[in-house]
Amino acid sequence: MHHLTADNISDAISRLVRDANRYLPPDLVKAISEARSRETSRTAEFVLDILLENARAAGAAGLPVCQDTGIDVVFLEAGARLCLDFNIEDAINRGIAKGTSEGLLRASVCDPLTRQNSGTNTPAICHVSLVEGEELKISVLPKGCGSENMSAIRMLPPSAGTEGIINAVVEQVRAAGPNPCPPGIIGVGIGGTMEQAALISKKALLRPVGARHQREDISAIEQEIEKRLAMTGLGPMGLGGRTTTLAVHAEAYPCHIASLPVAINVQCHAARYAVAVWRQGKWHFQENAAICKDADFSGIRPADMPVKPEKITLPMSGETAKKLRAGQWVLLSGPLLTGRDQTHRKLVELLDAGKPLPVDLQGQLIYYVGPSPAPEGRAVGAAGPTTSYRMDAYTPRILQQGVTGVMGKGKRSESVRKALRNHGAVYLATIGGAGAYLSDRITKCRVEAFPELGPEALFRMEVQNFPAIVINDSRGDDHYGQPPLK
Repeated sequence: MHHLTADNISDAISRLVRDANRYLPPDLVKAISEARSRETSRTAEFVLDILLENARAAGAAGLPVCQDTGIDVVFLEAGARLCLDFNIEDAINRGIAKGTSEGLLRASVCDPLTRQNSGTNTPAICHVSLVEGEELKISVLPKGCGSENMSAIRMLPPSAGTEGIINAVVEQVRAAGPNPCPPGIIGVGIGGTMEQAALISKKALLRPVGARHQREDISAIEQEIEKRLAMTGLGPMGLGGRTTTLAVHAEAYPCHIASLPVAINVQCHAARYAVAVWRQGKWHFQENAAICKDADFSGIRPADMPVKPEKITLPMSGETAKKLRAGQWVLLSGPLLTGRDQTHRKLVELLDAGKPLPVDLQGQLIYYVGPSPAPEGRAVGAAGPTTSYRMDAYTPRILQQGVTGVMGKGKRSESVRKALRNHGAVYLATIGGAGAYLSDRITKCRVEAFPELGPEALFRMEVQNFPAIVINDSRGDDHYGQPPLK
């Protein structure tokens, strides 16, 4: 029996965290490419082309695929004959902290009440199970919260049956719309208890993309959900098309005679994970990196915009903002400001207290982004958009300061849409999860205010030919097709 130390596990976890964030699994890259070949929507083709370019760019530059490097979910399957004389979770968290630092990954884990960032992306979410033998298998799944926030539990009555399960999943994905960066993987946990259903729905995300469940009845549920989701026409990034999801993976567990729990774990297109097995005294790693650097991208197409875009020089004037229309593609060049949840909170607190803001917001475009740290020689790390609805509570007040546009991804509330109309401003969306691709279009980046917030600080960026689409224009029109404003 080969001795396994805490350092062995920490070192393996460190590598897995870095690999998972930089290199998409080959089955996922293949699924995106195949979806691209089936699309009939030019916009959907454009988005899928960008996702493939983004995966290649991340691997080539050593950048995270997405700036949201997630909260790490770690599954350990430990052989019962292994001798482990140390705290496994401590070893895991040391590995995650090391991988986050050395891999220049974004630290996103914070206290749920104070919102104080741990700075290390720890602690992880750990699930340890005992199996036969003396091997140890580690799977690391960095779970971004744009998709995690769209997940749900439904405690159905047994009478709901198969149709109730299917409807619950389809309704949840439809309601999530563009927020979780479709197309992705939908993990479905059926049965058990509330927490067991959630756990197996997340484990389902580790299955190779499109691999069917061995039980025919469960496989039939997967296929029916996929068919119905394709019929929604939601498409990549919610902009229309056939590809609303890349796969549905369902798992089942026996449940109480009085219940039918269903967990829906939504995963974005950046369905990252990495796996290693300790066997006969050494680690055996799943080699995503070597594959992603070679053949997977041999047939990649350039991402050409579906229509001729409007070129906009920033700062964007109010007159320019009022001319833009929902559904119009733009290329942005010039300076902009950034702000996520905590930056918006601080700005509104200053306004409420009658204190001056650290920056002049008049005529500015605010990009909802929290970039990963910049490698040497680059202005910024991965820098894709965060989900915009989290800023809805603050946006009307921010627009009062003369902001002409905001940019992120996903739907906005009716109150925000009304505020945009009232102030003659626009809401733009760019490609969610394409952090490496968009990073190449950012030429400068510096902290402008609130450095204590880390990735949530207020940055000033310079962008060049930065692609986006107008979702909500100053007339009140909505490209996602939300009901007209009254």
